Amino acid sequence: MELRNTTLDDISAVIGFSATLRLVAWFGDGSNLYVPIVAEEGHLLVRLLGLPAAKRLCEAWPGEHLAVPRLRDHEDDLRKRSVARFIEKGFGTREIAGMLRISERRVQQILRELEVAGLVQVAGPARRGVAVKTAGENLQGHWPPPTGLLKKQSA
Repeated sequence: MELRNTTLDDISAVIGFSATLRLVAWFGDGSNLYVPIVAEEGHLLVRLLGLPAAKRLCEAWPGEHLAVPRLRDHEDDLRKRSVARFIEKGFGTREIAGMLRISERRVQQILRELEVAGLVQVAGPARRGVAVKTAGENLQGHWPPPTGLLKKQSA
């Protein structure tokens, strides 16, 4: 889980964290943000960010269009944190998948990523909620099945 700099990191370094969050709220839906050459009173950026932050943004990217991403990495981190907390509380992957509205396979993938990163303890299949059966066991845990179930019943 290596962190990398993003467009939002660069913007935040110039205008600050809170102003960057406000940009994401307004333009982080896939919209491009046009940054004017000069920040003037009344411009949308000035109204959103305030004059000092808008000026710094205009000085850093004058006349450019910025693709402002949504906070997908943050959303992914929140989901991973939820998986870790549910696992610590003893929930299985199927239960977690239902609660988070993601597939059980995705929960298993997230759990493995967290294990590799050292954020949760390595767990065996039983801890992950995967059914573990030894060879020869059927769903009821009996092998061979009772003979009465194999015989055709007469009317």
